[in-house]
Amino acid sequence: MKRVLSLIALVAVAFTACEKESTEVNYDNLKIRLTSESVINFGPEGGEGVITYDFEELGDDTRSVQAPTPEATTSAEWITSLTVDSVGNKVTFNVDATTGGARETTIKVAFGDYSFMVMVKQSGATASYDKTFTATHVGGTYYGKLQTRGHDYFIILSNMQPEGLQSVPYGACEYRFDIYSERGAAFDAERRVPVGTYTLDHQRTGEPGTIDAYQDCSYMYDNRELAMSEAFKSGTLTVTENSIIADITLLNGETHHVEYHGDCIMEDYTEPTYADVYPVSQYTSDIEFDVKGGELMPIYRGNWYDSESDVWFVHMIEQRNGFNGVYLLFDLLVPRSNGGFENRDGFVGNYTLLDPNAESWDYTFPSGRLRDDSMQLHAWYAKCVSGQLDMSQAAPITAGTISVEKDGDEYILTLDGKDDNGNNIRGTFRGRANDYQNQAHD
Repeated sequence: MKRVLSLIALVAVAFTACEKESTEVNYDNLKIRLTSESVINFGPEGGEGVITYDFEELGDDTRSVQAPTPEATTSAEWITSLTVDSVGNKVTFNVDATTGGARETTIKVAFGDYSFMVMVKQSGATASYDKTFTATHVGGTYYGKLQTRGHDYFIILSNMQPEGLQSVPYGACEYRFDIYSERGAAFDAERRVPVGTYTLDHQRTGEPGTIDAYQDCSYMYDNRELAMSEAFKSGTLTVTENSIIADITLLNGETHHVEYHGDCIMEDYTEPTYADVYPVSQYTSDIEFDVKGGELMPIYRGNWYDSESDVWFVHMIEQRNGFNGVYLLFDLLVPRSNGGFENRDGFVGNYTLLDPNAESWDYTFPSGRLRDDSMQLHAWYAKCVSGQLDMSQAAPITAGTISVEKDGDEYILTLDGKDDNGNNIRGTFRGRANDYQNQAHD
């Protein structure tokens, strides 16, 4: 999240003498952007490369006073002499010569909260592939972060518009990648493939920067005259702002090179895999509740939404025995400084509805949603009967405030909200907390 810095110019005045004012440069909200190519190619002999950049919201008069200096980094040892020229707004580097096969990496250029990636590709001295493929479409879906450190994106690179996870258009060839990223897209309006480099992981750790090696997750499907599918034996996937490059070895031993150039947004499904159902609430009047002697089940999930705020998922039931009565669930976002799982009262506080574009997400809760796979997310009021959720008595909470207080051994949650039909949802839930769980992976 962006941090706002305050710059205060102090002017000292003594009697009738005046000192010259010092010039302060305010770099708040500067966004660095790439002005050269996002993919730079080299031959086996290597050579020197140049990346140019500029800043949005930075005038010429400010630049002449002091040019800000971004940071350039890479993990590749064959990229040397990586240097930033802040006066010329460029990054220079050298690519070592190679006698081996083709290779590629990325250089990240960052300033403050913003960055971009440039892909550096070097052809091998004896580089060859059994098959090269140029994709024209990007499809896929976003699964979120479930028991893994990385956020899960399922990506399809195809020569035709993908139909969905369960079908492939006749005549299409698709390469499918299940990748894990540091960056989440829980509240993004568009599902953009996260910039970075991903490597096939046969341990299936779900760590950021990996590709799931399970044969039903990352594989090629060719649906032409002889339909076939092949799992990946090894591979890398490199994503920039406007390209996706993959080098793959299939289980059958074939080597494939895949390229896509264009907007890296997963938007090609004719119907989104997980669309929101709206409206959900079947209530036609206000909802009121007053629960005493209930039970809370808090689950700490850490930086679940990659937002610099921790998440406590707190669900609560009126009668734990038999799981009956009023059932509430919330994702409560709190400051990371609250102490994490060690502070069992870390979710006590006053909460407002989350604005995903806000400077800070601390002490907010995201609006309730229902996906078309029946998964309930974020903030809900419902009734349970003998352990079963009654969807005729369920409503997502899409507006309002929540307060959580501690009174002795009990917590008191007070809700003043609305459902997605505009009905008020108001009440208090009082009970003890049990079954604390730590599901953080950060």
